[in-house]
Amino acid sequence: MRISSIEQFQQGIDSILNQQAKLNQTQLQLATGKKVLKPSDDPAVATQLLNLSSLKANNLQYDRNINTALNELELQESVLASSGNVLQRVRELVIQANNGTQSEQSHKAIADEISNLTSELLQLANTKSPSGEYIFAGYNSRTPAFAKSGTGFIYQGDQGQRLLQVSEDTQLAVRDNGADVFQGMMTGDGRFILETPASNTGDGLVKMSSTIDAISDDYTMVFVQANAGDPMTYSVTGAASGVVATGTYQSGVAVTFNGISVEIEGAPSNGDSYQINRSVRQDVFQSVQAIANALLAGSETPASSSKLVNDLGQSISTMDQALEHLQSRRTIVGNRLQALDTRANENADGLLRIERQASELNDLDFAEAVSRLNLQSTALQAAQQAYIKIQGLSSL
Repeated sequence: MRISSIEQFQQGIDSILNQQAKLNQTQLQLATGKKVLKPSDDPAVATQLLNLSSLKANNLQYDRNINTALNELELQESVLASSGNVLQRVRELVIQANNGTQSEQSHKAIADEISNLTSELLQLANTKSPSGEYIFAGYNSRTPAFAKSGTGFIYQGDQGQRLLQVSEDTQLAVRDNGADVFQGMMTGDGRFILETPASNTGDGLVKMSSTIDAISDDYTMVFVQANAGDPMTYSVTGAASGVVATGTYQSGVAVTFNGISVEIEGAPSNGDSYQINRSVRQDVFQSVQAIANALLAGSETPASSSKLVNDLGQSISTMDQALEHLQSRRTIVGNRLQALDTRANENADGLLRIERQASELNDLDFAEAVSRLNLQSTALQAAQQAYIKIQGLSSL
């Protein structure tokens, strides 16, 4: 069968174009350093590379989330640390005020400083993030978390807790709501708090302590002296327990009942009483402001002076509870920061594995590619020379 001149020309051109396409492909591979330049080059490998690319994008997003979480948690930890410093200063002032050498004027000066510290705490609780959100307001982050209302304080946020996805299987809390942080403090020693009624006329100074297994109840300790010159007697009655202790009062001798010890020095008057109530949760602002209010109430009489001493003694215990609570929150935040470090390292390791797998699948063997380029260049030249010869034959 004879091959026409047109077919010969076409075969020559096709051969040249084919060799040029191969050469161009190799040149592009050398320029990019990749074996697969488009899915049709190797569909199986292209599919694997697409999956790896998706995993890499997820990892990079997790890294961005980790950086965001780090900033959020470091801000929260800083606020908690500052709040703890404020409470520590309040505690020092309470100890300073609870000293018999202090005057009414010095009590007022201390009360003013404590009121200012209450305002500072409120500002800390209403800390904003760089984006302008109140970090302790839960999901209601455009509204200040706390506000002063009359003689008290209200929480204006919600119970939401901001979470961020920091790995494929881990969500981490990066913001806690203010109710948990600033309203979870227990009063007194965490189990009971002593309250001295303003109606007392005696000058009894009370120390109260309790054991961890003390029976939970609200107790009232009442003093009775039927006639002048009679011994002073006491009785302790629990709201649920009934009468749990009775006896003759002796200054400095502790009265114990149901895991509670009450030691009174001084001279209670007939009808005086003390409440040993179960501790309740109270926001830290109210606890601090109550100290200032107690100092401003004055201590002109022996009874009011002893009440102030008793109240300040309980305030020290309440401040200890508040400090312990804030420290526990800082510990939680610290644990989250450690978890972030772990996740960041794991994500970095995962990213290296993904890049290594992608490299094994798609990185070009430059030595082989250069050798192939030389062969393809030679083949192209041969095809061009063959075409030239075909042209010469056709002109004969």
